[in-house]
Amino acid sequence: MSPLAVVVVNWNGRDVLSDCFRSLQDENYPDLHVIMVDNGSTDDSVAYTRKHHRHVEILEAGRNLRWAAGNNLALMHLRRAGFRGCVLLLNNDTIVPEGSLRALVKGFQASPAAWAATPRICYADDPSRAWYDGGVIGRWSGWVKHAGIRRVAGDLSLQPRFVDYGTGCALLLGPVALERVGLLDEGFFFYGEDADYSIRIRARGGRIIHVPRALVLHKVSVSVGEYSPLKMWMRSRSHVKLLRKHWPWWSWPLLAVSQAAYLTGHAAYHLWQGRPAVALAVWEGALDELRGSPHPE
Repeated sequence: MSPLAVVVVNWNGRDVLSDCFRSLQDENYPDLHVIMVDNGSTDDSVAYTRKHHRHVEILEAGRNLRWAAGNNLALMHLRRAGFRGCVLLLNNDTIVPEGSLRALVKGFQASPAAWAATPRICYADDPSRAWYDGGVIGRWSGWVKHAGIRRVAGDLSLQPRFVDYGTGCALLLGPVALERVGLLDEGFFFYGEDADYSIRIRARGGRIIHVPRALVLHKVSVSVGEYSPLKMWMRSRSHVKLLRKHWPWWSWPLLAVSQAAYLTGHAAYHLWQGRPAVALAVWEGALDELRGSPHPE
């Protein structure tokens, strides 16, 4: 079985680290290397990890590099160390049930066309329901969404299949992807980096295999809140950046119509749910990216 490095980017995530690291240690994967990239946490994340999870290598960034640059720091560190194997990018607010790492790597290795792989991801507070069961990207609409979200996991197929994109919550990158696609795009402020990387994999001839028998539990949106205005602003802004990067100019007339419909429907949903600030953030994020407004740090 391939050597495996798990990279966990952390920013003030002390409260969720224990479950994540303990689950990885309990896996007993034969050749496992766990790295935590700490993005300048002001809580005791580093001290806690150093004391209670000595198997975890810690890279201290010294400041908040955010998700893409934090992962890149670890990827470059592994490259310099001569690591030859798979790398799993894993959120700190996750739990990996026993056997899932093995199932994910085996599923990946069983598909020679695959450059990356994803597990099924369920809600940690409701493991019977899926949060991610494959990623879909509309070629003409530009819509990016999770397949199977909120559906009963037992009703979903367990057969591996190729998908359009893998979520950065738990994304396994094989040696070919790391060599030919390289690092994550740090131009994405937050969100969109995983879809961008997935599109780059497919543009270079690779595939992404979804392995439903591998499972990860996710404490959804612990860092920014599931329905916070900040989250919606960042998602909308990053999505527009993704479209501008990968969709050709001649597709934009149709794309503009589909995206306007999406943003309007998304904002209307939050208004109906009594979240006017979130509804406004949906549009503000998209418009701020089109205007080129600076990102607040």
